[in-house]
Amino acid sequence: MELLKVKNGLLEAENYFMASPFGDFAGSADVNRNISTGKLQLISDNLKIERKFEFADFVIELEKEDFSSMITGDYATMYLGNDNCNFGIKDKDSLNQNKYWKILRQDDYIQAYSSPDGLNYTNIGGMNFAEPLKKQGFQKLNRDPFVFNNYRVYGGPYITVQNFPENTVCELYDSTDKLIKTRLFDDTMECKIFLDSNHLNGYLVFKDTLGSILFTSNTITFGYGDVWVFSPYNFEINYLGNIVTNMSPAILQDLDEVISIKNIGTESYKEIIIGTQTSGNDLIELSLDGLTYSSTLTLDFVLSEEKQIYVKITKNAANTNFSVRDFQLVIN
Repeated sequence: MELLKVKNGLLEAENYFMASPFGDFAGSADVNRNISTGKLQLISDNLKIERKFEFADFVIELEKEDFSSMITGDYATMYLGNDNCNFGIKDKDSLNQNKYWKILRQDDYIQAYSSPDGLNYTNIGGMNFAEPLKKQGFQKLNRDPFVFNNYRVYGGPYITVQNFPENTVCELYDSTDKLIKTRLFDDTMECKIFLDSNHLNGYLVFKDTLGSILFTSNTITFGYGDVWVFSPYNFEINYLGNIVTNMSPAILQDLDEVISIKNIGTESYKEIIIGTQTSGNDLIELSLDGLTYSSTLTLDFVLSEEKQIYVKITKNAANTNFSVRDFQLVIN
């Protein structure tokens, strides 16, 4: 038995502003980016950089650099919106700048947070925002450039844990053994735990309705939008010569790839159904021979048996984001 990370919470595999052509967001603004450091600089004053942004539920996490000084009228802002309304975060006081900004949207409600350290966030306001979003951008007025150290978009502020019976207790502890959150599994054998900050080092304890411990995980780094599954099986997944673990899931490098699955448990498994799940609209198919593809495969695994699985992704023309190679491998 083990707890497996089956989906990375990133909606985009790369930092959009580092991976996209300048024409997709820069407009007439003077922008500089350094691929080796991963930093982007908005140099122009009162000229925005803006990208297409149509995600429904998400977390945007930005790490930026503070301005060395600010005078009256100076500002730095991150915003989202459409043709009718914008919502965002703004620094306009030198003494109250925050290095970390976070905006999340869940169930048509949008919320903003700021933090000096990326760990302890202050809720700085929110609003109902039921209309579809169209854009996300940045703007500034200051003698210094607006420097982005890191920019990431995640699927939501929760971790999802699956495959325990309804009313099973799930407790989240930090690395100091402090109880952070307690949640119950619902009738779909799933529970969601809200993370106050990203990359939380801790562990999960699962208990039955009488309080007896069923399973305790190893120490794990929990991230926004990650999906974890409690598995009674013991498989090893290999991609490009590397073992894909619950701590470091992989994103395929191409649209046609081969992975291998090996039974490293102590018993044989019969009629194991292998499929995929993705938040996008791309077609993902599997095959044993690289010729005949289907959405699922049903396989038997004797002890130590390893099977090669061909993965083919047909990209939907409407999918313009980076999630095309990011999917969840489902083993039942």
